[in-house]
Amino acid sequence: MTHQTVNPSTEPADIRLIVSDMDGTLLDDEGRVPDAFWPLLDDLAHAGVLFVPASGRQYQTLHKVFGERQGLIYIAENGTNVVRDGTSIDRTPVDPSIIAPIVGWVRSTVAAGADLGLVVCGARSAYIERADEEFVGQVSRYYAALEVVADVHVAALEDVVLKLAIFDRGAAETRTGPALRELDLLADIVVSGENWVDVMRRGANKGRALLRLQQQLGIGREQTMAFGDYLNDAEMLDAAGHSYAVANAHPSIRARARHIAPSNAEAGVITSILAALPQLQDERTHSV
Repeated sequence: MTHQTVNPSTEPADIRLIVSDMDGTLLDDEGRVPDAFWPLLDDLAHAGVLFVPASGRQYQTLHKVFGERQGLIYIAENGTNVVRDGTSIDRTPVDPSIIAPIVGWVRSTVAAGADLGLVVCGARSAYIERADEEFVGQVSRYYAALEVVADVHVAALEDVVLKLAIFDRGAAETRTGPALRELDLLADIVVSGENWVDVMRRGANKGRALLRLQQQLGIGREQTMAFGDYLNDAEMLDAAGHSYAVANAHPSIRARARHIAPSNAEAGVITSILAALPQLQDERTHSV
C-alpha cells in the first residue's frame, strides 16, 4: 500500500468517528495517556466526533482510564465486548468447547517447562491460576477486575468468557501462536502483542466490532479514522477509510495502513487527529 502524509488541506472534514488502540498506539512508552489528549477528547466531543478506545484490555480497565464520560463507547477485549454507558451493546463470547482444550494445553506446556500464563477473560472478571508476583503484575496492567482462582475452568462456568489470553514473554508470535493454531480449535488465534496471544470466537476482532458499530451509529467507512500498532488491529484498520499505523507499529500493520503517524512516544495519535481536523485548533483559538 502507498502511504500518504496527512495534509490538512486535502483531508475531508466529515470525520465523525475516531477509533484508537491503546498500548503502543495512544499510550506512551510508560503506558500513560498523554496529557494533551484530554483537552483534545473534550474538543472532539464538542465537535460531535465520537472517540472510541479499542483495545485488548478489558472494559473495566478502560473505564478506569477514561472515567465517567457519558456516551463514551469502548471496544474491549479485542472486539468481543463493546460497551456504552456500562452496558454491553455487542458481545461475542468464545465457543465453550475451546475452553477445556486451551486450559489443558497451557497446563501441560507449563508442566513441560514453558514459562506461560493463562488469563480466562470473563465479562465480570478475569481469572488466573498462576499467582506469582511477576505474572500478576503483568496481568494487572490490562485487567482491573482480576481474581486468582484454584481452577480457571471452574471459574469460567460462572461467567461469560470473551477470550482466553496466553502470556509468553517475547515469543508470542513465533512460538505460542503457531502452537495454538496446531490445536485446530473452533477459534481465531491472534497475536495481540509481543508477549500475548488471544484466543477468540472465529470472526471476532476489532474490525468486526467497528463495522457493527458504524452500522448502529449510521457512520460510514470514509467518516472513520483508526489508529493501531499490532496484528490485532489489522481488521480495524481495514474498516476505516482513514487508517493510521504509528511509526513503531509491526511491519505488517505499517504496510496495511493508509497513513503512517508519528510513534506513540511522539503522541502520534494526537498530532494526526489535529492535522486531519485543523478546525479543532481553530475553534480552541477563537474561544480563548
